[in-house]
Amino acid sequence: GEEVSETLEYTPAKLIVIEHARAKYACRKDGESTIRTAFAQPSPLPKTNAGAGLLAQILVSTFADHLPLNRQEMIFKRHGVDLPRSTLCEWKLASGELLAVLRAPLIEHTLNGPRLHTDDTTMPLIEGGRGCTKTARLWGYLGAGARRNEAGEWVEHAPSVVFEFTESRESKHPIKFLKDYQGYLQADAYSGYDVLYRTGRIIEVGCFAHCRRKFFEIAKTQKTPGLAAEAVAWIAKLYRIESAIRGRPPDEKLIVRQAESVPVLSGFKAWLEGHYPTLLPQGPLGLAFGYALNHWHALTRYTENGVLVPDNNLLESAIRPIAMGRRAYLFTASERGGHVAATLYSLVGTCKLNRIEPYAYLKDVLQRLPSHPVKRLAELLPFNWKPASG
Repeated sequence: GEEVSETLEYTPAKLIVIEHARAKYACRKDGESTIRTAFAQPSPLPKTNAGAGLLAQILVSTFADHLPLNRQEMIFKRHGVDLPRSTLCEWKLASGELLAVLRAPLIEHTLNGPRLHTDDTTMPLIEGGRGCTKTARLWGYLGAGARRNEAGEWVEHAPSVVFEFTESRESKHPIKFLKDYQGYLQADAYSGYDVLYRTGRIIEVGCFAHCRRKFFEIAKTQKTPGLAAEAVAWIAKLYRIESAIRGRPPDEKLIVRQAESVPVLSGFKAWLEGHYPTLLPQGPLGLAFGYALNHWHALTRYTENGVLVPDNNLLESAIRPIAMGRRAYLFTASERGGHVAATLYSLVGTCKLNRIEPYAYLKDVLQRLPSHPVKRLAELLPFNWKPASG
């Protein structure tokens, strides 16, 4: 007999040069001679020698692994290849602009979700000619949830996230992006969304994670349990109910929430209203109580529809990689770079939501995009993607 054991080994990445030999032919027609050469194997980017795999590696290293270009330059140099940062930067930008054609079908799919999450994060932008930065924004929009099909069965909407780069946090940006959207919008209490809620076509859904965070930050500084800790305990009861129904169909979630969550929320509100008059309105605890009471209808709306969830954590998880990347590369050097970052964070984030390996996806899509029919771009979105070899 034999005993089999396994050892996990690592093979370092390597760069290879692929030579494309093209035959040249002498052609004669009507007594004239010409020379014809077979078509070259195209690079995804015109007038470059960068293969799709190399471009995908640069994009994944930047937008998934948070490696700034100077570190990537050093890594390539260790492999014996000199790729200056300026070259890497131009390849990164050009690749992002090539992939930007996928934004329109991705936005359409995202806005078609049964529910929509939104939030924003900062993106420092260098101001041209001044050498200093200003605070630009990346707005995130995540579509998810389930809806019934024609047979009455619950079908999950493939989750997707879209980021939009803007140079300010003015409310005109989400208003423009969501001008045709109708349905549930889950967000924090940013006043810029109020115009959308007043239209009547968008229903506000609050975030209990934001509400809990305000109490939790106070509770962790107190040596003995107080009102903040009690508030956290109230919210914990709601999340225990959510944990018990995780994975159930929306109609079953709705029944449980109406039977169990609504009574807890009723008790929590009475407790808040009883203690709020005893607090300083502008004190930390008063502000936390005020936030909960002022946004009560939005915070409790998740109990009215089983498709909804009590918080915005799904989108916050999709935004977290941007903060990690920001700590590494510090800023974007141009508006062009901001838009490319929005495109790549959208595609890489959607890959993560659908458990797709981003390098394999980007390499294949970069190879196929130059010749792919425009009317079938939706086929190349992460949740629809099938490798060309398959």
